[in-house]
Amino acid sequence: MRLDISEVAALPLPAAFVDMEGRAVAKTPEWSGRCPGTVSFHAGQGHLLVAPDSATPELHLLMDRLLVELRCATAGLAGEEGMRAAVLTAGLELVAGIPQASGPTGTAEHVLALAVAAIRARAQGLGVQIVGPLPSVTVPAPAAIALALVQLAVNAQVHEGVQRVALRVSPGPTFAVEWAAGARASAPVSSHRHPLRRSGWGWGYVQMVADALGASALPPGPNGPGTSGACVSLGAPRLGLPVAVIHEGRVERATQAWDQDQRRPGYGQQVDGLLARLAAAASDQPGRIVYDDLYQARLHRGRTWVVLTPESGSSRARDLLAGLQHERALWVAPEPHATRASALATLLQVAMGEPWPNVPPGLFAEVFPAACANLGIAAPELVDAVVLPEPRAAAYLLAELDGRLARRSDEVWLVCSAAASGSPLLQALGALPGGWLRMSG
Repeated sequence: MRLDISEVAALPLPAAFVDMEGRAVAKTPEWSGRCPGTVSFHAGQGHLLVAPDSATPELHLLMDRLLVELRCATAGLAGEEGMRAAVLTAGLELVAGIPQASGPTGTAEHVLALAVAAIRARAQGLGVQIVGPLPSVTVPAPAAIALALVQLAVNAQVHEGVQRVALRVSPGPTFAVEWAAGARASAPVSSHRHPLRRSGWGWGYVQMVADALGASALPPGPNGPGTSGACVSLGAPRLGLPVAVIHEGRVERATQAWDQDQRRPGYGQQVDGLLARLAAAASDQPGRIVYDDLYQARLHRGRTWVVLTPESGSSRARDLLAGLQHERALWVAPEPHATRASALATLLQVAMGEPWPNVPPGLFAEVFPAACANLGIAAPELVDAVVLPEPRAAAYLLAELDGRLARRSDEVWLVCSAAASGSPLLQALGALPGGWLRMSG
């Protein structure tokens, strides 16, 4: 399914189609411009921008700061360490919703060099061979594509039990990870596109890369005599947004991203359950967006358009943190970036509603002074409390807000300076008026 510009208004989303120069040429009635959390899908001769139903600027403030630290750390690394950090950073930028298709480009050689460096860290003991010749092509987002290949290689090692893989680039271009077929069939790979419906990271990330670049991701399966493989193909650009058009109770059209979810009716199939309810609700409110579970629908010119709601700010933040944890083997950062990145990851969790992580006084006394030194501030006198806040996060906030630590009852609070009382950091973390922020308890 290809989305015509004249059909953009039918999408049940706050969305706009922009051309290659960034000019909006079509939009839905709900579109009011870019805001934090807007995501981009490659769509032929332009990009489809989708804004969130409700913006979460506090989460995007922290995600942006975390990504800045990762970029700065990457710039200070050389050799394979720098390549691995570049792969991780590009992957997390994509997860956070930063468009990749308009960023730096690279060659097939560049993509595979990045992938090999990262595979050596993530899949230790796995042999890697590059199969030539490599086509002379220029591709978008080379580091993001490389991380997708890393996921395919790791999956082959873990789920297929292989000890050696080959990386091949064929015309298209198609980037493939291949291995000798074993006695058993390849393990099936299934992962929902929405993070609220999936438990893993690897294949979900591969799908994200494909969707962002208008590419196709094929899971493990036979690909030649005695070989199996999985790939990401950039040929024949497609819309990565899961969209279906329902007419007279059947799916009349659907994107490939929609058809890949086998739990929903595909092209030509009868709709029931959730989709039938959505179609009925949309019919009762022509032209307006209706909602059910993770799906949205709109009746437009006699047809019901249904989409799987793109990730929101909170789900993207959750995915970013999952990716940072999952790919921790790829990143060794110099100071002060390591301390800042660790602190910002903790603060992002807190902004999402997680409780403050606390540590015992002995661990705090060991880590806190070094964290303060890394951030260029003098460590204040320690607070006498049974439990204390995560030391790197505490040091980061003291450095950013020119504050001090104080004790109220059994709780530890950060008190910022008067000049910093309006800081967006405090707003993101739910501080009280006057700049008091509870950090334990």
